[in-house]
Amino acid sequence: MYEQFPDFSIVDPSFQTSFVIPDETMYSLVRKTCRERPDEPALSYLGARMTYRELGRQIDDCSRGLMASGFKAGDIFAICMPNTPETVILFYAVNRMGGICNMIHPLAPAANVMEIIRETGSRFLCFPELFLGRLASHIEEEREDSTLETVLIAPMARSADPVSRAGLWLTKARKANKLMPRNRNWIRWDDMIRQGIKEDLSQLEEASDPERVSTYLHSGGTTAEAKTIMLSDRNFNGIACQIFSAIGYPIDAPRPYGEAFVDVLPLFHGFGLCIGMHAMLVNAACCILVPQFSTKGLASIIKKQKPTLMAGVPTLFEAVLNDPVMEKIDFSCFSAMFCGGDSLTPELKERFDRFLAEHGSSARLREGYGLTETVTVCCLTHHVSSDRSGIGLPLANMEMKIADIETGVLKPDGEIGEIYVTGPTVMKGYLHQEKATSETLLPDKDGKIWVKTGDLGYRDPDGFYHFTSRLKRMIKVSGVNVYPLQIENIIAEIPQVLQVAAIGIPHPYQMEVVKVFLRVKEGTDRQALEKLVREKVKERLLPYAVPKEIEFIEEFPKTLVGKIDLKVLEERERQKYQASQ
Repeated sequence: MYEQFPDFSIVDPSFQTSFVIPDETMYSLVRKTCRERPDEPALSYLGARMTYRELGRQIDDCSRGLMASGFKAGDIFAICMPNTPETVILFYAVNRMGGICNMIHPLAPAANVMEIIRETGSRFLCFPELFLGRLASHIEEEREDSTLETVLIAPMARSADPVSRAGLWLTKARKANKLMPRNRNWIRWDDMIRQGIKEDLSQLEEASDPERVSTYLHSGGTTAEAKTIMLSDRNFNGIACQIFSAIGYPIDAPRPYGEAFVDVLPLFHGFGLCIGMHAMLVNAACCILVPQFSTKGLASIIKKQKPTLMAGVPTLFEAVLNDPVMEKIDFSCFSAMFCGGDSLTPELKERFDRFLAEHGSSARLREGYGLTETVTVCCLTHHVSSDRSGIGLPLANMEMKIADIETGVLKPDGEIGEIYVTGPTVMKGYLHQEKATSETLLPDKDGKIWVKTGDLGYRDPDGFYHFTSRLKRMIKVSGVNVYPLQIENIIAEIPQVLQVAAIGIPHPYQMEVVKVFLRVKEGTDRQALEKLVREKVKERLLPYAVPKEIEFIEEFPKTLVGKIDLKVLEERERQKYQASQ
């Protein structure tokens, strides 16, 4: 394909081009850690720690509870949860039993949650008691017209320290609990656990096929239209079993002691689920679960727990740089930091590397590249290239290439083209969307399945890759994918709107935010319409998709074929932003 690039293992012994992925499920690998390192901390959450022994016991308890609730192999469990220990416990219990974990954004509106429930055929749903006010009535109203049978309510502070539990109960949870519907379809976490006490786990036929679809993640796909991505245990394990090589541990070496990862990355997303949770538990590290990010909270975690690893999106690192609370925080505990989810500019990397050095750390901010169609990261800067700007080298067992956008023909080194990826982390496909799957997963003559990513980049002669931009329409708001077409479709339903266009505009902290342009009927109350637009989008999409700016326009710029020229609108906004700086 390309000329052979230098053997990086000469200077970085941890770097490998291939390794044998264990023929096991995700739960099986984590169970091994629980047995081999029982007294090591597995999870840390709101002032409390859970050992691997306790994690294993709680997965057993949850498995029994699911058995008593009628959950069986092949069932789909929708998990609409923030980063809590119960999310982790439920994920592995469902995986153990041969179910499919359907991961939903915890901030998703009720209508969006039910839309996903219906699309996936989920029989079970779990969310925290604090979401009852937002979700319960709508879900109960629509439940009978869907596949949903059981709704499990998990307390947010169940696994927190006593002070956090008491504080949350007095301020929020006590009031929220009163909103739970009183019928047999709704059950509290501890009641579910009690129901399963007499269940015999020896009678459970555990899942054993790592190739089966075990997880649904939701994304815009490579075409920026909402899709459900089907992933297997092997997809996740192909990353998790090797990820510590990025910090200097050979893949086959014993797992280190004392590593702790700050997981601010949400577990509904491949980045947080695979890197922040599964990879840490497979490698006997402690996963510090952060349900809601704040720089003050992060500063407290660093001072009290001395974590060694962290990953985040560019906005997180920008926030760290800009908050005075971080000025006196010692970062010497960190051995590595990683950035993904959006493009890391060389300027931000340089500023953060300088910040780390000034705060006692020898670590460097290292960039990765990935997409949900490959679970998460598939290319990463390793230890030897940590000072270098770019997305780095393909992970072990993964291959990448740069192809011509139109023809798919291989591009020479240094020339920009579309990024293609292949390897064992490539998804099984899009649920119920065979055409989209066939357009994204392309087999070659050697039988390899390549993901046509819709992203542009180039390769250096030594095999080091760079990401430059996206082909697909997508906005990254604080690292979260927002899809303009979804926003436009919702707004277009409003009778007063004649034309609508949504774009991403630069933002000093969130990197991008949504701006909507509207052409409306004569006599429209524009102030009232602005309010309505935001309400409609908020009802059906994540908060990140709600327009920060709305501009009324008499005539849209057009392309030669008469379509709205989004590039002209984007360029105008870019120039306005630069002029304001």
